[in-house]
Amino acid sequence: MSKTLSLELEKQFRSLKNVHNAHVDFDEQGEVIAIGIFSDGNRHPKEIKRDVEEIFRNVAGYRVNHNKISIVEQNLEDKSNIEERRIRFITAYQVQKANEVVEGFVQLEYNGQLIIESIEAHPFEMDLEYMIANAAAAAIMRILNQYSIRIDQVKEVQMGQVDVIVVTLTVIHRPSSAGSMFVGSVIKTKDLLSSIAKATLDALNRRMDQLM
Repeated sequence: MSKTLSLELEKQFRSLKNVHNAHVDFDEQGEVIAIGIFSDGNRHPKEIKRDVEEIFRNVAGYRVNHNKISIVEQNLEDKSNIEERRIRFITAYQVQKANEVVEGFVQLEYNGQLIIESIEAHPFEMDLEYMIANAAAAAIMRILNQYSIRIDQVKEVQMGQVDVIVVTLTVIHRPSSAGSMFVGSVIKTKDLLSSIAKATLDALNRRMDQLM
Protein backbone atom coordinates (compact mmCIF):
# COMPACT_ATOMS: atom_id res chain seq x y z
CA MET A 1 0.00 0.00 0.00
CA SER A 2 2.77 2.43 0.98
CA LYS A 3 4.65 1.70 -2.26
CA THR A 4 1.59 2.38 -4.39
CA LEU A 5 0.85 5.55 -2.46
CA SER A 6 4.46 6.64 -2.74
CA LEU A 7 4.46 6.23 -6.53
CA GLU A 8 1.20 8.15 -6.90
CA LEU A 9 2.41 10.99 -4.69
CA GLU A 10 5.71 11.27 -6.56
CA LYS A 11 3.82 11.39 -9.84
CA GLN A 12 1.58 14.20 -8.56
CA PHE A 13 4.48 16.14 -7.09
CA ARG A 14 6.44 15.99 -10.35
CA SER A 15 3.48 17.62 -12.11
CA LEU A 16 3.84 20.75 -9.97
CA LYS A 17 5.12 23.94 -11.56
CA ASN A 18 8.94 24.27 -11.41
CA VAL A 19 9.33 20.76 -9.91
CA HIS A 20 11.37 18.26 -11.94
CA ASN A 21 11.68 15.37 -9.48
CA ALA A 22 10.36 14.08 -6.16
CA HIS A 23 10.62 11.13 -3.80
CA VAL A 24 8.52 9.97 -0.85
CA ASP A 25 9.82 7.55 1.81
CA PHE A 26 7.55 5.57 4.17
CA ASP A 27 8.61 3.35 7.05
CA GLU A 28 7.31 -0.20 7.61
CA GLN A 29 4.32 1.13 9.57
CA GLY A 30 3.28 3.36 6.67
CA GLU A 31 4.41 6.58 8.34
CA VAL A 32 6.09 9.26 6.24
CA ILE A 33 9.83 9.43 6.82
CA ALA A 34 10.64 12.20 4.35
CA ILE A 35 9.40 13.95 1.21
CA GLY A 36 12.05 15.36 -1.09
CA ILE A 37 11.08 17.86 -3.77
CA PHE A 38 13.58 19.02 -6.39
CA SER A 39 12.79 22.38 -8.00
CA ASP A 40 14.53 24.49 -10.63
CA GLY A 41 14.88 27.39 -8.18
CA ASN A 42 12.51 29.69 -10.08
CA ARG A 43 9.68 29.49 -7.56
CA HIS A 44 9.64 30.24 -3.83
CA PRO A 45 10.03 27.07 -1.71
CA LYS A 46 7.13 28.09 0.54
CA GLU A 47 4.75 28.09 -2.43
CA ILE A 48 5.92 24.67 -3.52
CA LYS A 49 5.64 23.31 0.01
CA ARG A 50 2.02 24.50 0.25
CA ASP A 51 1.20 22.71 -3.01
CA VAL A 52 2.91 19.54 -1.75
CA GLU A 53 0.90 19.60 1.46
CA GLU A 54 -2.35 20.02 -0.47
CA ILE A 55 -1.59 17.17 -2.88
CA PHE A 56 -0.60 14.90 0.00
CA ARG A 57 -3.85 15.64 1.83
CA ASN A 58 -5.93 14.98 -1.32
CA VAL A 59 -4.13 11.75 -2.24
CA ALA A 60 -3.34 10.24 1.18
CA GLY A 61 -6.38 11.57 3.00
CA TYR A 62 -4.54 13.16 5.92
CA ARG A 63 -2.16 16.03 6.65
CA VAL A 64 1.58 15.48 6.55
CA ASN A 65 3.95 17.16 8.99
CA HIS A 66 5.41 20.05 6.98
CA ASN A 67 8.79 19.53 8.69
CA LYS A 68 9.16 16.29 6.75
CA ILE A 69 9.04 18.14 3.42
CA SER A 70 12.37 19.28 1.99
CA ILE A 71 12.64 21.56 -1.05
CA VAL A 72 15.95 21.25 -2.90
CA GLU A 73 16.68 23.93 -5.47
CA GLN A 74 18.74 22.78 -8.44
CA ASN A 75 19.79 25.09 -11.27
CA LEU A 76 19.61 22.81 -14.30
CA GLU A 77 20.73 25.44 -16.76
CA ASP A 78 23.95 24.74 -18.59
CA LYS A 79 26.69 26.75 -16.89
CA SER A 80 28.24 27.52 -20.26
CA ASN A 81 25.04 29.34 -21.25
CA ILE A 82 25.21 31.39 -18.06
CA GLU A 83 28.81 32.33 -18.76
CA GLU A 84 27.90 33.38 -22.29
CA ARG A 85 25.51 35.95 -20.85
CA ARG A 86 28.07 37.33 -18.42
CA ILE A 87 29.91 40.52 -19.30
CA ARG A 88 33.65 40.32 -18.63
CA PHE A 89 35.61 43.31 -17.35
CA ILE A 90 38.82 44.07 -19.27
CA THR A 91 40.21 47.39 -18.06
CA ALA A 92 39.46 50.95 -16.94
CA TYR A 93 41.76 53.95 -17.26
CA GLN A 94 41.89 57.71 -17.70
CA VAL A 95 43.47 59.98 -20.30
CA GLN A 96 44.44 63.60 -19.70
CA LYS A 97 43.42 65.81 -22.63
CA ALA A 98 43.79 69.44 -23.59
CA ASN A 99 42.29 72.20 -21.44
CA GLU A 100 42.38 69.95 -18.36
CA VAL A 101 39.69 67.68 -19.78
CA VAL A 102 39.79 64.11 -18.46
CA GLU A 103 38.43 61.12 -20.39
CA GLY A 104 37.58 57.93 -18.53
CA PHE A 105 37.62 54.68 -20.53
CA VAL A 106 36.10 51.28 -19.74
CA GLN A 107 36.60 48.14 -21.81
CA LEU A 108 34.30 45.13 -21.48
CA GLU A 109 33.98 41.86 -23.37
CA TYR A 110 30.74 40.13 -24.25
CA ASN A 111 30.38 37.03 -26.42
CA GLY A 112 33.87 37.55 -27.81
CA GLN A 113 33.23 41.18 -28.74
CA LEU A 114 35.29 44.00 -27.23
CA ILE A 115 33.18 46.97 -26.13
CA ILE A 116 34.86 50.31 -25.36
CA GLU A 117 33.09 53.38 -24.03
CA SER A 118 34.34 56.64 -22.57
CA ILE A 119 33.08 59.75 -20.80
CA GLU A 120 34.98 63.02 -20.85
CA ALA A 121 34.53 66.08 -18.66
CA HIS A 122 36.37 68.73 -16.72
CA PRO A 123 37.10 67.67 -13.14
CA PHE A 124 34.78 70.42 -11.85
CA GLU A 125 31.93 69.02 -13.97
CA MET A 126 32.15 65.37 -12.92
CA ASP A 127 34.36 63.41 -10.54
CA LEU A 128 36.55 60.78 -12.14
CA GLU A 129 34.75 58.05 -10.17
CA TYR A 130 31.46 59.00 -11.83
CA MET A 131 33.09 59.23 -15.25
CA ILE A 132 34.25 55.62 -14.96
CA ALA A 133 30.90 54.40 -13.60
CA ASN A 134 29.06 56.17 -16.43
CA ALA A 135 31.49 54.83 -19.02
CA ALA A 136 30.85 51.32 -17.70
CA ALA A 137 27.10 51.97 -17.84
CA ALA A 138 27.38 53.21 -21.43
CA ALA A 139 29.25 50.03 -22.41
CA ILE A 140 26.61 47.86 -20.73
CA MET A 141 23.83 49.76 -22.53
CA ARG A 142 25.34 48.70 -25.86
CA ILE A 143 24.52 45.13 -24.80
CA LEU A 144 21.23 45.86 -23.03
CA ASN A 145 20.04 48.20 -25.77
CA GLN A 146 16.45 48.35 -24.53
CA TYR A 147 17.54 49.85 -21.23
CA SER A 148 18.95 53.14 -20.03
CA ILE A 149 21.21 53.16 -16.98
CA ARG A 150 21.64 56.09 -14.62
CA ILE A 151 24.41 56.14 -12.04
CA ASP A 152 22.95 57.38 -8.76
CA GLN A 153 25.86 57.05 -6.37
CA VAL A 154 29.46 55.87 -6.20
CA LYS A 155 30.61 55.44 -2.63
CA GLU A 156 33.44 53.94 -0.63
CA VAL A 157 32.28 52.10 2.49
CA GLN A 158 34.41 50.57 5.22
CA MET A 159 33.29 47.08 6.20
CA GLY A 160 35.38 45.57 8.96
CA GLN A 161 38.98 45.54 7.83
CA VAL A 162 38.30 46.23 4.15
CA ASP A 163 37.09 49.13 2.03
CA VAL A 164 34.27 48.39 -0.39
CA ILE A 165 33.25 50.32 -3.50
CA VAL A 166 29.46 50.49 -3.79
CA VAL A 167 27.67 51.68 -6.93
CA THR A 168 23.94 52.35 -6.90
CA LEU A 169 22.22 52.66 -10.26
CA THR A 170 18.76 52.88 -11.78
CA VAL A 171 17.81 50.81 -14.83
CA ILE A 172 14.90 51.96 -17.02
CA HIS A 173 13.26 49.66 -19.57
CA ARG A 174 12.66 52.11 -22.43
CA PRO A 175 9.62 50.42 -24.06
CA SER A 176 7.65 50.22 -20.79
CA SER A 177 9.34 52.99 -18.78
CA ALA A 178 9.55 50.53 -15.86
CA GLY A 179 12.49 51.18 -13.58
CA SER A 180 14.45 49.28 -10.93
CA MET A 181 17.32 50.19 -8.64
CA PHE A 182 20.33 47.89 -8.32
CA VAL A 183 23.43 47.90 -6.16
CA GLY A 184 26.83 46.46 -7.02
CA SER A 185 29.91 46.20 -4.85
CA VAL A 186 33.50 44.99 -4.87
CA ILE A 187 36.39 45.14 -2.43
CA LYS A 188 38.50 48.19 -3.23
CA THR A 189 41.90 47.47 -4.70
CA LYS A 190 44.86 49.70 -5.52
CA ASP A 191 43.34 50.12 -8.98
CA LEU A 192 40.43 52.36 -7.96
CA LEU A 193 39.08 52.86 -11.49
CA SER A 194 38.88 49.11 -12.12
CA SER A 195 37.13 48.67 -8.77
CA ILE A 196 34.49 51.23 -9.74
CA ALA A 197 33.89 49.66 -13.15
CA LYS A 198 33.65 46.19 -11.59
CA ALA A 199 31.16 47.39 -8.96
CA THR A 200 29.02 48.90 -11.72
CA LEU A 201 29.16 45.63 -13.62
CA ASP A 202 28.43 43.63 -10.46
CA ALA A 203 25.08 45.40 -10.09
CA LEU A 204 23.83 43.86 -13.35
CA ASN A 205 25.93 40.84 -14.30
CA ARG A 206 24.01 38.41 -12.05
CA ARG A 207 20.74 39.62 -13.58
CA MET A 208 21.69 39.37 -17.26
CA ASP A 209 19.33 36.43 -17.87
CA GLN A 210 16.42 38.56 -16.60
CA LEU A 211 17.37 41.65 -18.60
CA MET A 212 18.26 40.08 -21.94
